[in-house]
Amino acid sequence: MFDPKALSEYALSNMDSPDEDIQNSLNLFQTFRRLYEQNPALLNEILSLATVDKQMPVRPGNFSYVLGLVTDKQALLITNVSEDRSQIFLQPQLKNQIWTFGRDPNQASLPIRDRRLSRCHAAIRFDSACGFMLHDLGSTNGTYVNGVRIRQSHILKDGDLIRLGSMNFGFFTGSEFRRVGSPSPEVVRVLSENTMPPTAPMDTVEMPNMDEQDSLPANLEQTLRFMNQTDLLQD
Repeated sequence: MFDPKALSEYALSNMDSPDEDIQNSLNLFQTFRRLYEQNPALLNEILSLATVDKQMPVRPGNFSYVLGLVTDKQALLITNVSEDRSQIFLQPQLKNQIWTFGRDPNQASLPIRDRRLSRCHAAIRFDSACGFMLHDLGSTNGTYVNGVRIRQSHILKDGDLIRLGSMNFGFFTGSEFRRVGSPSPEVVRVLSENTMPPTAPMDTVEMPNMDEQDSLPANLEQTLRFMNQTDLLQD
């Protein structure tokens, strides 16, 4: 968390800027300060999302997720948070189906290289009565679900947004299995007549140049950078 006093001192230290810029910066700092006083968890989530959006635009391959599945009595996690590819993590101990997250590979079953993570930061546990539950393991920077810091544990729901350290990922789970009907003869015919090789690329879609997209206002970007730096120093 950033210190409002340090934030005010930082604003006053920029007195060599033009008067209008100073006033705009002060107004912005005061807005963030009021938001911090009323709802610090929401402000921290805004800062985190702003940083992620600025540094990690949504592109194929960098969307992080955790998918919890239950087959019979065996629970498993499918996720890409630990590596740059999806992996299936099985827990053979049916009575203690627990997956731990942290930066220490000797303590965490899903190690993640993030200096804002504690060595053993959080855990997801499957309970046959409650489903998948997220537990904070006394982490320094906290565990958040949908922008709210959890104190001990939280029952996860399909579509929850989780933040551990600097990493955001979506949690998904499903408990309903639905049997789909047979495809129509027309679909079978079209697929059987399709002569395109399975690996043939589709037409190239021109992606927008990320450098040409609108950037954050200069004073807002400066504010976000200062707050995140102050946050790191106080952790």
